[in-house]
Amino acid sequence: SKMDDGTAKKLIEKNLSYDEVKRLTVKLVQHASPQTARLEAEPQVLALIRDVVKPELEQAGLHPAIDNMGNLILRLRGRSSEDRLMLVGYAMCAAPSTMQNPYSGEVIDGAPYKLTGQCVWGRGACEQKGSLAAMMAAVRFLGFNKVELPSDLYFVVSTAGETGKHDSLAYVLDHGSVDADWCIIDGPPEIQLGNKGRVDVLVTVKGKQAHSSRPWDGINAIEGAMLVLERLKPLMPFPEERSHPDLGDVSLTTNSIESFPKATHTIQSECRIMFDRRLLPGDDPAKAVQQIKDAIGTIEPFEIEVSPRDFMYPSELKRDAEVVQVLEQGIRTILNYAPRFSYSTAANDTGLFNHRGIQAINYGSRHIRFQHTDHDLVPLSSVFDAAKVFAFLAIHR
Repeated sequence: SKMDDGTAKKLIEKNLSYDEVKRLTVKLVQHASPQTARLEAEPQVLALIRDVVKPELEQAGLHPAIDNMGNLILRLRGRSSEDRLMLVGYAMCAAPSTMQNPYSGEVIDGAPYKLTGQCVWGRGACEQKGSLAAMMAAVRFLGFNKVELPSDLYFVVSTAGETGKHDSLAYVLDHGSVDADWCIIDGPPEIQLGNKGRVDVLVTVKGKQAHSSRPWDGINAIEGAMLVLERLKPLMPFPEERSHPDLGDVSLTTNSIESFPKATHTIQSECRIMFDRRLLPGDDPAKAVQQIKDAIGTIEPFEIEVSPRDFMYPSELKRDAEVVQVLEQGIRTILNYAPRFSYSTAANDTGLFNHRGIQAINYGSRHIRFQHTDHDLVPLSSVFDAAKVFAFLAIHR
């Protein structure tokens, strides 16, 4: 028989503790798992999943698997195969950069940061690790209490988190035998209904190298790059007038420029410029790339290539989508308030799931204000709230 709201709520209040959430958050933060040049293959990221997340779940009598990319996949079977839910968290965090004690996991007072109660300090706390701790606490609660689930539940911990591409979760969807109808991906403590997509575009300008004491013998790729930027200026930052009521405008900006060869006193024969082109739901990335090609055109005597690189789908779900209604009801029931709704200008994995026919949104304990800053921290009250919501959705939907 289906568990009613009240019974589910009592079971969670009795068996899911604040101290457990605190312990998991601290433990995750203390295990460094930064983004490096190795991206999803970074040994510290793989170790967090293998040596911290997996054993914690096994302690609760659960049997997660790790796939060939290092992602963790746990399937809990439920009574039916309708409304199957997937929870997705991330292992990789931003590099510590200039942050002090990035892996201390110290529990501090949130007041100086305009937050209430205890907070955990550490790289990735506000972004990936708070939500991950919340999901782990909810799933461990299910294991320890051997609760019968209404339908299948998947818990996936991705090796990504900072990569800016879908590779990790596309691998899970292609090879992980995960058959879900709904998906909730790590996000803010409100229901995030949509986000922009992104296509990275690499523009390569080729000239001819020569000694820089004889510039007339060469064709300087740096000068070609300046002409490219000049031609793209009218498209930056807004390449189109179209706008989305919640996501705003599409944008185009450049975020890296490099020239070659790396040699002194040499006219450069190649210049590479990377552009970030944001996309709105329904946008065709090929068309966005073509717009850049057309604007640059040909610039003699340079050779110019325009090629798409990493891509992430835009995403949007309406307020009346089933997964949105289920999450809203869960938040109202377990936290006694009506959730806020939001949108993000960042690109994330939600669009991939929606593109594949799995209704996906973002929710968790992610505090955008502290992402990639020198004071990365998360309020434990947010992590605990998210843990209770995840546990409730698992046993009652």
